[in-house]
Amino acid sequence: MSRSNGVVRDRHVPRATPLDPGPPPARTAPAAGPRRPGLRVAAVAVLVGLLVTALVAGVFALLPGRWEGRVGLLALPSGSTGSALISESGVSTSYGEVVTLAMPSIADLVTSPSTLDAVAAAVPGSPPPDELADDVSVELLAGSGVARVSVQAGSPELAARLAEAFAGRVAAADLLAPAGTLRVLDRQATLLEKGPDLTLGVGLGLIAGTLAGLGTAVVLVRRVRARRGDARRSVLSTLVAAGHGIVPVLSARDADAGERLLVLARAAGGPVRVAAGSPGVADAVLALQADLAREPGTGAGGGTDESLVLVVDRAADGADLDAAVRALRPGTRVLAAVVS
Repeated sequence: MSRSNGVVRDRHVPRATPLDPGPPPARTAPAAGPRRPGLRVAAVAVLVGLLVTALVAGVFALLPGRWEGRVGLLALPSGSTGSALISESGVSTSYGEVVTLAMPSIADLVTSPSTLDAVAAAVPGSPPPDELADDVSVELLAGSGVARVSVQAGSPELAARLAEAFAGRVAAADLLAPAGTLRVLDRQATLLEKGPDLTLGVGLGLIAGTLAGLGTAVVLVRRVRARRGDARRSVLSTLVAAGHGIVPVLSARDADAGERLLVLARAAGGPVRVAAGSPGVADAVLALQADLAREPGTGAGGGTDESLVLVVDRAADGADLDAAVRALRPGTRVLAAVVS
C-alpha cells in the first residue's frame, strides 16, 4: 500500500486503463415471471377434460334403473301323438319339424298388435303398446325346445307382471298344436336389475373429456397466437403513426431475441439505450441491457447518435404505449421494439 496526497492506494489492485476496459458486466438474470401460456393452456385443457368426464359419468350414474322380467316356455309333445303326424293333406310331419318351424314364430306373436294391446290392457301401469314393443324380446335356446320371453320396465313388479302376461298369451296361442304344447316353466318371473352401465359411462366420459380438452387447447392456442400478433401489430402501428417508421418488433420470449438485438445494434454502429415503454417490463429491460453490454460500443452513451430499444408489455394499455412514444425526444432513432 502507498499513501499519496492523503489517499491510500492498494498496489495489488489493478487499475483500469483506456486500453483495458475491464471485464464486461455480468448478465442480470430476470426475475421469475408468470407461467408460460403453454402451461396455462395445458392446465385449462386438462381441467375441462376432467369436468366433462365427471359430468358424463355422473349422468350415467344418475340414470334411473331398469328391471328385466324373464319367463321360460318349454315345448312338449302331446301324449296321444306318435313320432309322426298326418296332416289333413295326408303329409307326414314329425314333432321335431313342428317345433323347428313353430318356435321362431313366438317372436312375431309377442310383437303382434293384438298381443301388445291385450297385454297393455291387462297389466295396470303398462306403457302404451308401441313402447311395449321395444321392451319385449324372445330368445330361443337352440336344440332345447325352450323359449325365454324377457320384458324390461322401470320397476321389478311391472317387469314381472308384463313377462308373465306375455308368456300366458304365448301358451294360450297353442302354436304347436296338435303335435305338442308350450308350457310355462316359471310360476313367477325371474327378475334381473338392468341398471346403467357405469363402465360404459366412464368410457364415454373419457372419450368426451379427451375431445373436450383437445378442443379447448386448440381454441386457447389460437387465441394466444392471435393475441401475440395483435400486440406486435399494435406496437408497430403506434410507432409508425408517431413518425418513427417501420421498425423490427421482436418478442422477448424468443430464445434468440438477444442475439437478434445484438445484430441490429452492430448494424446501427452506435450506442443503444433500452427503455421501458409500459409498466411491468423492468426485468426484460435489465436482461436486454445485459445482452447489449456484451458487445463493446453498444452501451448507452447519451449522444445524438444513440439508438433506442423500446420494451413494451404485451398486455399493456394502448394509452400507456402512446404516452411513452410521444414522450420521446424529437429525432430519437428507434432501433427496435421488444414485446415482453
